[in-house]
Amino acid sequence: MPDEPMKILFVCHANVGRSQAAQACFNKLSRHTADSAGIAVDELIVKLHLRGRKLKDVASISRAAEYNLECIKNELGMDIADKERQQLTPAMVDAADMVVVIAGKEQWPAYLKEGGKVVFWDIPDGVGQDDAFVYDVFTQVRRRVEQLVEEIG
Repeated sequence: MPDEPMKILFVCHANVGRSQAAQACFNKLSRHTADSAGIAVDELIVKLHLRGRKLKDVASISRAAEYNLECIKNELGMDIADKERQQLTPAMVDAADMVVVIAGKEQWPAYLKEGGKVVFWDIPDGVGQDDAFVYDVFTQVRRRVEQLVEEIG
């Protein structure tokens, strides 16, 4: 077990669902620290005419995002609705010890594909899906995080 806590970065498409759930689970369960980001946060703010970067801004127009926040609150006891979503940058990748990407590989920017510290989790996006599907995605993320915490100590 390393002396210094590891820095884990969870990445999904919009930094709304999977990466936020992973960060919340990880920070609750691990002595290490996690952050999260999205590949297309800035793009979606413009495309969806969002008022801002907060998770509650997306939840106001997306039931899947709203239900993901409910899962995190009910299952983990964490209210993250006011948390700001972050656009992924090369600097964030450089600063992390491990980058866990939960987004389709075709969406990855080149600098992410080139990194040797990237791990891919094949978990579907809950966007546009019903509550049962979103809960299943949340459960898959939580299980993978639990496995990761066990692996890295």
